[in-house]
Amino acid sequence: MLEFIWHARGGQGAFTAARCLGAAAALSAGAYALAFPTFGPERRGAPMRAFTKIDTAPIGDRSAVHRAAFVIYLDETLVEDGWEDELAPGGLMLLNTKRALDDPRILGIDADGISAAVLGRPIPNTVFLGAIPALTAAVTIEDIHAGICATMPEKLHAKNLRIVDVAFAEVASREIAATRDLVAAEQAATEVTAVLSEKDAMFSLAAEMLVEGEGRDFDVRDC
Repeated sequence: MLEFIWHARGGQGAFTAARCLGAAAALSAGAYALAFPTFGPERRGAPMRAFTKIDTAPIGDRSAVHRAAFVIYLDETLVEDGWEDELAPGGLMLLNTKRALDDPRILGIDADGISAAVLGRPIPNTVFLGAIPALTAAVTIEDIHAGICATMPEKLHAKNLRIVDVAFAEVASREIAATRDLVAAEQAATEVTAVLSEKDAMFSLAAEMLVEGEGRDFDVRDC
């Protein structure tokens, strides 16, 4: 499962982005997805979080995400000590900032600047939607386009599609050793687990047959 944590303030569109990413994965990439928010005080500007989960199988776990492959901050002032505790091994923080950063775990993006250039004011959420397909194979930029068209009013399509294209091009042009192979690695781990489970089941069947004396030869090489 590929998981995302979105940190933002009310009004910055974190849940809109989380839902759009889920739609992109489910509608176009053929995956299963879940997106939901958690709120503190319900007022504009208050800190909030949202989550996106993407998997190749139905998602039964609807609990909050505590460690994610991608932790996204739409507001730099929300970053606190211990932020790295939310990163899964090999994970990446995406941060809305103009600052140059030397921590390989953090990818800084001037999301306010990119969005303001198109919209006339800073609304950073869809900038990160454009960055994500440059960092993981879970969704493509075409999937993101489809997610935007499926979840946003038509009057918002053109400008937001432009924003994600600009963000995608910027991030794709950088040399980033990030989490592009997480999905493939997790799928491989799932396949190994399935094979091991099948082997365990066959060994259990062999043991039962020996106990019951059914007289059938059982070669462990069949496992």
